[in-house]
Amino acid sequence: MRFNSKYIFPFIISFLDFFLLCHFRSLPVSQFWKDYRILYVYSEELSENDILAVLEKNGCDSVISSSNQKIPVLSQLSPVQVQDADSYIYRRSEFFMDKNHRAMVFYVPDTKSAMLDRAVRELSAFQGTNAGTDGKASFPWIAPIISALVFVLFLFFSKNRVLYLLGCSFFILLSFTRPLFTVCAAAMLFYFAFFLFHSLWSRMYFLKKTLNSPYVLLFALSPVLVLLFSSPLHSVFYVIALSGSVSLVWMYFLVQQHRENQYSFKPLFIRSARMMPVMGHLGIRLLGLLLASLFATLLCFKVSGNVGSISSSAAMPSLPAPVARGGELVQLSDFINWSWNTVTFPYRKIGEEQHPLPEEGEVVSIKDYQESDGVIKEVETQAFVFNSDFRDSVYKLVEKLDYPAVEKLMLRQGKNASFAYTKKASVSAAERFALILLVVFITVTASLGINYIVGRKRYGLSI
Repeated sequence: MRFNSKYIFPFIISFLDFFLLCHFRSLPVSQFWKDYRILYVYSEELSENDILAVLEKNGCDSVISSSNQKIPVLSQLSPVQVQDADSYIYRRSEFFMDKNHRAMVFYVPDTKSAMLDRAVRELSAFQGTNAGTDGKASFPWIAPIISALVFVLFLFFSKNRVLYLLGCSFFILLSFTRPLFTVCAAAMLFYFAFFLFHSLWSRMYFLKKTLNSPYVLLFALSPVLVLLFSSPLHSVFYVIALSGSVSLVWMYFLVQQHRENQYSFKPLFIRSARMMPVMGHLGIRLLGLLLASLFATLLCFKVSGNVGSISSSAAMPSLPAPVARGGELVQLSDFINWSWNTVTFPYRKIGEEQHPLPEEGEVVSIKDYQESDGVIKEVETQAFVFNSDFRDSVYKLVEKLDYPAVEKLMLRQGKNASFAYTKKASVSAAERFALILLVVFITVTASLGINYIVGRKRYGLSI
């Protein structure tokens, strides 16, 4: 067969899509802090300013470090206050060293991950310096394997296995280049959509029939919208896989058409696509298999805890990190208590004992004098109340700070987070709202299945 120019465009598209999926593959990364990567540096030669200079040179800005911390909360009436030895301001410095006080610790926004890796290599090249990060990519085999098993089962029941393999090959590749639970679940929905599409292949009006079917369109296109909530990039790569699959199917159609033109007689199916159900008996049973596979994916996600906790290498020191409960480092509650004592200090009597742990509902009042009916009376006005409103005002103040404050880092982990030294990380930097999105996929699948069964029963047809 002589190569025709009409094959060039779909070939280029499929090759480009293959390159994009492989080149921009992504693995989940387990890290200590939400939205931040930890950099730890052992060095006999480099100071903190030297390390920050290397980070800035490699494009890592907005780094939270010891030297760029300021007083986060000030009293305008008493901006300078004596701090006790165990004051929060002194104890927060523990966030910038390892447990043994040997390594310097920095917090880099995870949007700078690629730049951080370059900076680590440059820092490690200095004599007497060893640098590392908490981020560790791990390939989660569970989701891609479930996706692959679903594909194999659908392939077994397919009428045209070559066509089905070509139509789904890019989504198999997508499952292994972005091995996330939500992405693999989206690929499984496409496997089913293409199974319905290929079952009517070559019948008259098959394209119009399948493209007008809500089942094919919803199973094939709804993942684009659902994945947006996890990451817009996931939706983009789903569309890339879709365009690659369409290109391969188009080339298959051109080859099939060329072969048929070699013969004077072209066999046709007696019944056109209009006379055939899109779902059919086999389709509804495979829909049940898809639903069971999605439930299995959800269960595996819950059991594995997304990416799962990882243990660092022996070379990594114990570093500050959020923990489930209890913590040896200062907490947000310590920061709130310190803020309360700082802003209320000017309103207290000189020599009055100040409790480091304020009680809920504690009030600091200001005495004023007002004239009423010719009589001057003493009036007390509430200046501060230690309650949720006060805490929220401090949180808002932290969010408005114009420097990379460690308090922003703490607040980003959650208002009830605890902090301690640890070697284990469990924050995923690649998949958001996975549980909710998996439930959405299950709901879409179950709803369409119920709609089909109810419609068949309404007209007295068997399933």
